[in-house]
Amino acid sequence: MTASLPLHAPRQNRVTPFGDIVATPERGNLMGNRGCLHDEAGNIVRTSNGRAWISCLLAWSGIRRTLMAPSHYTELFFLDEPTALAAGHRPCGSCRAAAL
Repeated sequence: MTASLPLHAPRQNRVTPFGDIVATPERGNLMGNRGCLHDEAGNIVRTSNGRAWISCLLAWSGIRRTLMAPSHYTELFFLDEPTALAAGHRPCGSCRAAAL
């Protein structure tokens, strides 16, 4: 029996507690934003673009986003809230107002 391979390699959009942006198959429990960090091909080209680093719920008000859409902010993911806080991301004032 052979192991099945993933259809796609993990994107470089997971954030470590140290703030590094890495590619790993682990799924996140929160989404974050540091501005537009990717190029037209979806490659990370900078570590931040602005100072308003936030962490958001994965699902809120039925909003659906296209990951790494050209000229839009880069969706980043955190394993959990302690990771997001350690990486310097504050809770979102809209979807996570109770956590402020």
